[in-house]
Amino acid sequence: MHVHTLEFTDRNRLSSAFERIVSDEHVEDCLVETERLCIRFVAVPERAAALIERIYLDGGLRFAQCHTARSLTP
Repeated sequence: MHVHTLEFTDRNRLSSAFERIVSDEHVEDCLVETERLCIRFVAVPERAAALIERIYLDGGLRFAQCHTARSLTP
């Protein structure tokens, strides 16, 4: 799993992307920071890439970053 961080140009784009992300069955978790116009979500890289590409094509995506999520259990 990877944690994907997306930043947007405005609240309308943020809201539209949020709807797309939370409706995707492959997204494990999602967090929205409305003040920062940012969404973080957890998904497998292959599915996330397609989702992020669709969001990019919709417009308003300013920044995208991916981090590997590590388990907290030993």
